[in-house]
Amino acid sequence: MIDTVKFLIPIENTNLLLRLKGTLSRFRKENLKTNEVNFEFYSSQVKLGSYDRNVNIMSSNTPQGFFVEFSVPKYLKDNNVEMIEPKELTTAIPKLYKELCDHMNYELPHYSTWPVYKLDTCYNWIFEDQQIATRAIDFIKLIDYPRKKKYIWDTSVMYKGSAYTVKFYLKGPEFLKNAFKKVKDQNKAHILQQWANKILRFEIGIRKNHLQDFLGRRPVLLQHITDHQTIEEILQHYLGILFKYLNQKTMSNEAIKETLFAHFTNQKATRLYDFYQNFYYNPEIKQMYLRGGLNRSTIYRYKKDLELAGIGLSTELIEQDTQILEKFIIPSPDAKFDLPAPNHYS
Repeated sequence: MIDTVKFLIPIENTNLLLRLKGTLSRFRKENLKTNEVNFEFYSSQVKLGSYDRNVNIMSSNTPQGFFVEFSVPKYLKDNNVEMIEPKELTTAIPKLYKELCDHMNYELPHYSTWPVYKLDTCYNWIFEDQQIATRAIDFIKLIDYPRKKKYIWDTSVMYKGSAYTVKFYLKGPEFLKNAFKKVKDQNKAHILQQWANKILRFEIGIRKNHLQDFLGRRPVLLQHITDHQTIEEILQHYLGILFKYLNQKTMSNEAIKETLFAHFTNQKATRLYDFYQNFYYNPEIKQMYLRGGLNRSTIYRYKKDLELAGIGLSTELIEQDTQILEKFIIPSPDAKFDLPAPNHYS
């Protein structure tokens, strides 16, 4: 459930900040004509933890201190296929704190005072095999996320925004490309790959201000993100937004028509059915709608009507007779935190 976390280590003393910058690498860009410094910063990517995983450190003048960002699952388990419980932060952060103090040769401000500047939470749904996981991501690609720009790739979809970003992707291809060879125990890596091939991953990256608004706390500190229920509610909230205008049960075309004609007049039901087919299954007409072919308020009203009628995705139009979207619930019986224990990797 916890993936990457970014903290600010506040350093109020400017002279101390300058001294601690000496433990990092200096980057600067100068104007060759005027010799003026365009920008300058200090950063380092240090390998910490039992698995020598990267921890990014970067100095900051406003706010004053150091940003520290790292993948908690990789730091604790040498992989991010397995999910991390929020309470495991209470093990990871004190350990990281000690290593950072050693690296900088200074006793930094206590980690309980570090504001959270970015929190990435995640959830795994484990399907029967890679083929079904692929069908699941294809379902998700059909759906828009309110007020987010959608980017689609072969095995993933991202809904990008300034306050938070939502991603769905197949874990198998991502793990194989980016992380498989970095796992120290390659026997373990092969078993993780077998699990990853069946996983569809849901991730939310929430930036500081939005996280503070959501949790109602300023600042958000470590103690505020270690509770299982709190993180689960974050995941449930943003998953719910995705399915705001669609029933998660897939329906036959005949059932969709019957439902619409039972709820609305014949004229309105016909209009809604045409909109439904074009908006969700005809990309060219959908783009025409969004570019002004339909008023935004009309699109919103039609989607609200479909929501009120309980309309889901059509099994005929997506050519898969499955209730696959019903699996997208949190907590889910199809999710696991701990994959085979280390002594099972052989």
